Amino acid sequence: MTGEIARSTDADNIDIDIDIDAADIDVADAARPLPVPGGSAAGGAAPLALPAELAARVGDYARASRSASTWRAYDSDLRQFRAWCARQPAAPSALPATPATVAGYLATLADAGYRPSTIRRRLAAISVAHQLAHHPNPAAAPEVGAVWDGIRRTRGVRPTRKTALDTDLLTRVVAGLRDDDVADTRDRALLLIGFAGCLRRSELVGLDVADLVETPDGLILTIRRSKTDQEGEGALVGIAYGSYRPTCPVRAWRAWAQAADLREGPAFRAVSRHGHVGATRLYPGSVARIVQRRVAAAGLDPADFAGHSLRSGFATAAARAGVADRSIMRQGRWRSSASLDGYIRAGRLFDRDNPSGRVGL
Repeated sequence: MTGEIARSTDADNIDIDIDIDAADIDVADAARPLPVPGGSAAGGAAPLALPAELAARVGDYARASRSASTWRAYDSDLRQFRAWCARQPAAPSALPATPATVAGYLATLADAGYRPSTIRRRLAAISVAHQLAHHPNPAAAPEVGAVWDGIRRTRGVRPTRKTALDTDLLTRVVAGLRDDDVADTRDRALLLIGFAGCLRRSELVGLDVADLVETPDGLILTIRRSKTDQEGEGALVGIAYGSYRPTCPVRAWRAWAQAADLREGPAFRAVSRHGHVGATRLYPGSVARIVQRRVAAAGLDPADFAGHSLRSGFATAAARAGVADRSIMRQGRWRSSASLDGYIRAGRLFDRDNPSGRVGL
């Protein structure tokens, strides 16, 4: 049985941050959240001698150092660790924890088949919790580092990648969408803009109507905040008109804006089964569900795709088309070519420089 965090009754607007196995959470521990940034030190230390209002603002700014979803993930991970400690014969302390306890927890996770990325995040949650509570950090201990290195070498760290929704597949998907259906009109715009803008899920659903401006050359998107721009400097992304009306992201946006009578507020919103357009924006998890539902309708396996398939699909398609790396990086706002390489390598496996096709076989 899993616990899910739901914020809307709309099927496309349920955001699931973390799946939590209820059997792994001790009821008493579930009520003990991650130490709050800006609070008092652990061990009975006196709180900061600040007026209550100022102390509250200190806490607000400290919490803003990470996204709300990151704090929720850390909180869930720490509850899992506390529950594991409570089940051990000696019931070792979770906060503060000893390096031996943390090393044992990591080994247990690895033996249970957890992915290295999940183990790394849980280790990060333990580390942050100890730092915020002013305890010695067991995650920094040499024995914990050695166990983590061993897990990486034994289990590997290669992420499981979903299939890229490239131009051919995307064309196949949107071909099944109807022009006279409001939800279909929204999904066409969402898929095409997410693809052509090389957008992350959070960037796509974070767009407001005012952030999309149509010009003679195409759409100009204003990305106000993103994964690599947590301080909100913002970025502009250009999306050109498509060569074919069914796959033109600019025309798709225009059709959705007109169908939903969008004037201000969220650009992409929930649509009821009766075609009523809501006022609340979609959540990042909604993008994955829309992608999976639409690829399934096109005869593809939805398990092979995710919300990120739009971004990876654009990078793959651009690489196959011979677009320069620097141009792909600019569109997707990648900061390093190393980050981009994982996306475009598959798209260039069989380019004109592939030596296997030039040895006379």
